[in-house]
Amino acid sequence: MRYRKDRFIKIIKFIMLMFFLPFRIFRIFIRLISKIKEKISLRLKFSITFKITSIYTLIFAIIYIVISVIIISLFSLYIGKNVENNIQKDIKLISYNLISNEDMPKEYILEISQIEDISIDLFDENNKLVYSTDGNKGNVMLYKKGIHSNLQNLNGDYMLLTSRNSAPWIILSKTSKWYGKNVVIQIRHNLYREILKIIILFCALMLINIIFIVITIRIGSKASRKMLKPIENMTNTVKNIDVNVLNTRLDINGAQDELKDLAITFNSMLNRIEKSYDEQKQFVSDASHELRTPISVIQGYANLLKRWGKDDRDVLEEAIDAIKTESESMKELIEKLLFLARGDNSRQRIEITNFQINKLIDEIIKETILIDKEHEIINNQNHNINIDADYNLLKEAIRVFIDNSIKYTPVNGKIIVDSSLKDSSQVMISVEDTGIGINREDLPNIFNRFYRADKSRTKKTGGTGLGLAIAKWIILKHKGSINVKSKINEGTKITIVLPLKQNEAAQNEKVES
Repeated sequence: MRYRKDRFIKIIKFIMLMFFLPFRIFRIFIRLISKIKEKISLRLKFSITFKITSIYTLIFAIIYIVISVIIISLFSLYIGKNVENNIQKDIKLISYNLISNEDMPKEYILEISQIEDISIDLFDENNKLVYSTDGNKGNVMLYKKGIHSNLQNLNGDYMLLTSRNSAPWIILSKTSKWYGKNVVIQIRHNLYREILKIIILFCALMLINIIFIVITIRIGSKASRKMLKPIENMTNTVKNIDVNVLNTRLDINGAQDELKDLAITFNSMLNRIEKSYDEQKQFVSDASHELRTPISVIQGYANLLKRWGKDDRDVLEEAIDAIKTESESMKELIEKLLFLARGDNSRQRIEITNFQINKLIDEIIKETILIDKEHEIINNQNHNINIDADYNLLKEAIRVFIDNSIKYTPVNGKIIVDSSLKDSSQVMISVEDTGIGINREDLPNIFNRFYRADKSRTKKTGGTGLGLAIAKWIILKHKGSINVKSKINEGTKITIVLPLKQNEAAQNEKVES
């Protein structure tokens, strides 16, 4: 009994192994691919095309394998059910012939055995063999449940007989009547053909899967390269961009997708870089030009002094005055350049204090009246308002606007400086003149560095072209805004709006014009 029990356990394990074998092969296949991928990834750097193709190939391979397993399982169930139905039909036919005939219908039973490729055994009431279609009758026996160790139950009365040397057998036994006696009809069907069919189907599906995987790799590779072609074009275009060809842009023609959005974003970045680079070149060119003039004057007077200035006192004084004037201009220009450089690098210190704006305006007006006797300086309103700001920087910004009004306003013209409360949280400072005005096309550019609306300026009125840029930087750092309105030959009005309290509100860098 123990031997039979061990045999039964072995048979169960074998069947379970055969049933779960495809799933185990699938798991081993997945693990193998994962390990190979990890090892290869450590040594090689694959392209995005290869990675996309590999991922989709793996996904489709899994789908193909799962479908194949399902097909094989359903086919196996179908074959098994078909075998059972055929055996049941044969037993009914044999039982009918036994009941209908007094003599043993051996020829009929043998014919069924040969047509259906089955073994048919007949046993009497004592389980002795009466007739068998098997040539080796010595090995024929009546199989019963629970007696044979290599026999296991299937659906209903069906049994499965396993053997080491041959394919499994399906066995069905039924009791019938023959010549008034009970006869046991036993049909044995060898499953080697069915197993062979399953193996052939398995091999065919594996071959189809391999073909489909190859096709998937080919199609996936082409599709991936086509999808990623814009990225390759972008890469080649970007590689050719340098300071000499900053005007090159990525092609944005084509489908509306993320790559086009990326190209548009990159082109926008290139536009900003090109604009900043052009401004930097223009800045360096203008700074060089502005410095060249005083240096040339100083060098000219130095040569003049070397030749005749030692003995001619008038030439000596003229040279000294000119050198002093030009050196002061150079100093002013350099200080402004340094101010803007510190501002660009966020190293310019801003010391916020609380003070009354009317005191600042009064101080500026008094100083302006002292140095400018040719214009009428007017203050219509100057409210007593407390504000948080850098006193010196704000004064410098307002002085820039007033100096510009002085330069470009004819003699006896008016310059009006006012301050008032715009609302509960903002103060408004205005500088208005009756000067020559600014052309409409120049208004958007007046705060650019070294830009001058008056192209035919004189040395007296020209300045450095940096004052308005500095003023704009100061106002924006105070989270304020600047509005400029101007008409030719009527005058210009500049309005500054500043918050009363400096908090963490977002900086408004837009300059309205």
